[in-house]
Amino acid sequence: MLERHLTSQDHRRIAQAAQQYGVDAGLIAAIWQDELNRLDTFDHLQNSLAVALCRLPVGLRHLLRNAAEFVTRRSLTTHSIGPAQMKPSTLQDVAHAGLLRLPGTLCEQIAYLLNRENVPGVIAARLRQTINHWALGGVNLSRRPEILGTLYSIGLSGKDGVHPEPQANGRGQAIATAAREYLPPVRVRVNSLHT
Repeated sequence: MLERHLTSQDHRRIAQAAQQYGVDAGLIAAIWQDELNRLDTFDHLQNSLAVALCRLPVGLRHLLRNAAEFVTRRSLTTHSIGPAQMKPSTLQDVAHAGLLRLPGTLCEQIAYLLNRENVPGVIAARLRQTINHWALGGVNLSRRPEILGTLYSIGLSGKDGVHPEPQANGRGQAIATAAREYLPPVRVRVNSLHT
């Protein structure tokens, strides 16, 4: 069963990711905790099925993947996976933006997204990608946790694209509140981290 609370190891990784990507540690923690709180039976089943699919021999894996995509009418790369609830297609976008190294195959990407150790870096990289994307459009989101929290769940720029007056949804507001209240454990020190 997936741990639903952030551990001391998680807090150390959050601090490291925040420093590496230049984003707020509280925002990383708040997004991660929000995603953990929202995980349901369907998410756990989806994660388990993705792992099971990847353990099959290649020929059978492709056959079942094609069948699953036909039934769901969407690519497996568009299903949110793991504790960060990120789609493999989103991970690919973040990697293509040069913010992290992309594992080679879809199954390796799924394993990467399911690995709790990678979650803070994945969230931080997506936040950095979002900040950079909006900055190219002349909008500074670096101090807008409510917008970043909103966009984490709905996409890089939402349905309206980059525009000068983005609005937060309720989820983004709650994430921003949690980010402001974030107090890491006292023993978390970035300089003591090991990668």
